[in-house]
Amino acid sequence: MVSLLKRQQLDLFTGDHTGRLLDDVSPRYLAGPGDARHVTHALAAAGWILRSDPLAPVVDLVSPDLRYRLRHEPGPGSPRLGWHLDGSHAEGTWYASFGAVPVEILAGFTDQVLLAPPAADLPDVWAVLADAGWTHTRLMNGDEAHSPDGTVHIEKRPICDEADEVPAWRIEVRSDPGYGPPIWTAWIAHAPPPHVVHGLVTALVDPAPLQRNWQQDAGHYSARRTESSVTATTYVQSHLDRIDTVRALVQAARRRAKKTLTNTPASTPPAPSAPVRQAR
Repeated sequence: MVSLLKRQQLDLFTGDHTGRLLDDVSPRYLAGPGDARHVTHALAAAGWILRSDPLAPVVDLVSPDLRYRLRHEPGPGSPRLGWHLDGSHAEGTWYASFGAVPVEILAGFTDQVLLAPPAADLPDVWAVLADAGWTHTRLMNGDEAHSPDGTVHIEKRPICDEADEVPAWRIEVRSDPGYGPPIWTAWIAHAPPPHVVHGLVTALVDPAPLQRNWQQDAGHYSARRTESSVTATTYVQSHLDRIDTVRALVQAARRRAKKTLTNTPASTPPAPSAPVRQAR
């Protein structure tokens, strides 16, 4: 296994984006995949380990506690090839698969994997979608919602897995709803932690545009592109600041976990039973 993130990787990112003219692209779910390092650098900064060949296009990362594994398989023009995440928690295992999703939306999902669930209850996902103007419909066996422009469909309903019904989330983005191939898809099954799904949905409905340069995939033809006020220097610095923030949050979470473990009193062994008197 090879450990990263090193200064060299950040310098290469800086060099790749320095001097590039940026456009604001909206809606964000049509902005194209973007730079995968937005996700992989953050995971590496959190201590994830590279298991794949550094010189190969496939990236295979595993978390320090071995509970999560992320694999990125770039596929030209395919809405289904992309990102695969396997995870486990107290309730069991789960997995997620994403196609050519914008990395900033995916980061809403993967960043939450790095953090413990919040102490307070999160707003219902369907309420988050409704507040953003999405149309929410309750079904006999689940829920679904559509973006205001009809481009995005998200649903949660059970699927059959052998003898059991398994809850699953599905996201599908199409330029012409109901027709033609999807632009990108996502599939999440076997009950992932709620805060992880909440992070994904929050990033999905964010109205802020995403920045793309002309050397990147420009996204779908129906996306709106306007000259951005964000400079290449600001874009790069935002990435570096993001890495520092992820490091700080993860380190703080680990310190809290260690402190909690240290302050937890050891279980007191039961007192020895009184010796049994032998009858005379």
